[in-house]
Amino acid sequence: MPDQKRHLLIEGFLSNEDFRSRRTGRNPAIPLQDRIPHGQQLSARYADLMQQYDGKRQNAEPPITEDVGIFVEIVGVPGIKLPLDSLDTRDFRLHACRKVGDREVALVFIPETRRETFQRKVTQYLDPDKDGKGGPRNHNLIDSIAEMRLADLRAFWTDDPSLFPQDSNQQIWWELWLKRRNGEDPQIIAAQLSERIGGRLGNTSLSFFDSMVFLIRASSQQLERAPELISSLEELRRAKETPNVLVESSPKEQREWADDLAARLKISDEASVSVAILDTGVNYNHPLLSSVCNQPQSETWQPQWPRYDEVNDHGSRQAGLATFGDLHDALVSRSEIPLQHRIESGRILPPRGANDPELYGAITVGTAYKLEATRPEWRRVYSLAVTADSEKEGGIPTSWSAEIDQFSSGAEDGRQRLFVISAGNNRSLLPNVDHWEQLHLAEIEDPAQAWNALTVGAYTEKTTNDDPSFDGWSPFARAGDAAPASRSSVNWSWKKQAPYKPDVVAEGGNRLLSPDGTTVSDADSVSLLTTSGKTAGQLFEVSADTSAACALVSRQAAILMDEYPDYWPETVRGLLAHSAEWTERMWERFGVLSGHHSPKVAKETMLRSVGYGVTNLERARYSAGHELTLVAQDHLQPFTKNADASGSTDPKLNEMQLYELPWPADILRQLAPELEVKLRVTLSYFIEPNPGRRGYRQRYSYQSHGLRFEVIRPGQSLENFRAFINALADAEDYIGPEGDADGWQFGPQLRTRGSLHSDVWTGSAAALADMQTIAVYPVGGWWKYRAAQDRWQNSVRYSLIVSIEVPDETVDIYSVVENIVQAQVEIAV
Repeated sequence: MPDQKRHLLIEGFLSNEDFRSRRTGRNPAIPLQDRIPHGQQLSARYADLMQQYDGKRQNAEPPITEDVGIFVEIVGVPGIKLPLDSLDTRDFRLHACRKVGDREVALVFIPETRRETFQRKVTQYLDPDKDGKGGPRNHNLIDSIAEMRLADLRAFWTDDPSLFPQDSNQQIWWELWLKRRNGEDPQIIAAQLSERIGGRLGNTSLSFFDSMVFLIRASSQQLERAPELISSLEELRRAKETPNVLVESSPKEQREWADDLAARLKISDEASVSVAILDTGVNYNHPLLSSVCNQPQSETWQPQWPRYDEVNDHGSRQAGLATFGDLHDALVSRSEIPLQHRIESGRILPPRGANDPELYGAITVGTAYKLEATRPEWRRVYSLAVTADSEKEGGIPTSWSAEIDQFSSGAEDGRQRLFVISAGNNRSLLPNVDHWEQLHLAEIEDPAQAWNALTVGAYTEKTTNDDPSFDGWSPFARAGDAAPASRSSVNWSWKKQAPYKPDVVAEGGNRLLSPDGTTVSDADSVSLLTTSGKTAGQLFEVSADTSAACALVSRQAAILMDEYPDYWPETVRGLLAHSAEWTERMWERFGVLSGHHSPKVAKETMLRSVGYGVTNLERARYSAGHELTLVAQDHLQPFTKNADASGSTDPKLNEMQLYELPWPADILRQLAPELEVKLRVTLSYFIEPNPGRRGYRQRYSYQSHGLRFEVIRPGQSLENFRAFINALADAEDYIGPEGDADGWQFGPQLRTRGSLHSDVWTGSAAALADMQTIAVYPVGGWWKYRAAQDRWQNSVRYSLIVSIEVPDETVDIYSVVENIVQAQVEIAV
């Protein structure tokens, strides 16, 4: 940029108004069954289940929990969603909902004191005198059920069915998910269960809002007694195997420039921003890393572990990139290198072997808490380039990703955090298949599906091969393309609800293809230079792939945190996504996709391959005279509780916020009509996760709440815009939105996944002059539908980032808007 101006943080340009959405969704109608045979069949089946249960209970040992009842599986009618609202009441407790083929299967707990309720509902269903306008009473519930059966251990299994142990005597580590209930201590219940069945309880647990997760080592035969013993059992999953840490690099000849670079470092004594690297540990005795890291800034999950590893030096390599970027640039430069942030080391991987199969979320977050306890005043970017194979149902939340979301959200302690996570690497590249196709088949790894994290994939500009040992070898990826070993969410099976991942991409190096096209290899020449894990001798190594990209973006985030100390973690995450753009090569990829698919499919494929594109630190950090960025940080209460006309007091959507932004309208209208300008809008917020696998739809969604933005259209009146967004707006004769909706890169249908939404509008300056109004409004989440926990009362915070880009560098829109903002500040004072 020709000039560097600070972004404008704005306050006081918005108004709140009561809100009700115009967007309503309807589930397919539940078809009417042949009442008499269907009702009688279910009644007889339910009576048979109760008889079976009573027979089993005669010789059963006393339960551990006070609440006694029956776990039942309810199988839905093909192609119809079960009415989950009717299966989670005071009479029934929904524990999980999964899909098997074209049917939904719900796991429901029926308390002993409520066991007659279902029969009563069937009796009402069969009685014509109880009919209402919609047909038989309880029609939605009864007509949606095809089959009922007593639940066995497999009914609680929410992982891929193929992972369930085939040998009933094989002992494995299980994730045991227990429901929190008043008066019950899940820790005691888990311990009693382990003792009762002869299992072994792990020493680590995870705590979510209404669930606790424990590790228990047992066979499926031992665990078969669990549903009879504890009513709080929610689900079972298989414990994660050891995360994969990919360290593929060849030795780099020792350089003698380390002392020169160390002499040119200008380190701020006031630095209170760090990149906290959760990995194999950082060698703070390295002559370059010692300037930014030391022993007090280093923690380990297990106190007896060495603080760093010189052999598996992945953490030290990450530290070099997170400090300097590509170290080659710093080494060959002759100028002073300013450093405004520090490095912290959190070792989460053991020196030998693997961790015990404890919960990796607890290890990750527990180590982070140790760092925070030592320096609570520091602001951190947590950098995680340790990933594990994803679930077979890729994209679905796990205990690891959910714990990161929980920790990031600040739900437990009110402190929000920024996590930057690598997408994981494709470790089985084929030389004879376009790496773009392989990218789509290589699914992003756990825990990079975390909603609140900034997930980083890799792209490359490195195409120069000057290595004599690779004479004749060519770069596998073209400049500007996705890096060969990056991963995507294109083939996640849980795509309908999952966020687009990766969010952004950064340099991750390339691969080389042999002259005969039969071999793919990495090489120093197409990798990134960084620090090694050694204190002496070979001080420099290379790094590549999404680990390197993750470290680079972590560095960018730390620089932004230092530059703007008032910006929230949500804002820093938003700015990095806001700065990102597709390269020319990526646009070419999009063009090819558009020739074979609909625009929607082509755009979604790109978002799930390279996200919003390559981050640009300069654009994320500064505005310019002709490129202006406005930043708003605000709060909104998404839900409220007021009785409506029907007397219902269920939580409802509460309020929206309407921004009338300071806008250079006069200057825009004076520009040439053919001049094309850009408007870029990004909304960033954190959600509180609901990790229990109840189906992740409707009221049982993963996110606590959702937010959306909408921009007024050129030629649309404010009254019409408000009515378009808000069903409560006072607009006579509203029949639809006015104005032109074209010009958006993604549009409102595609930019609604996850908790990070960004889009770019391109059009004339005259049209942009009309687009100064933006609405931010809520959509549903589990806070709204689980009113008993009172989460609906919570206020949430968000960051709204808006940029105007004019290609003519002589046009100064920044000063005009700065004056308007300053005047507003003076009025407020």
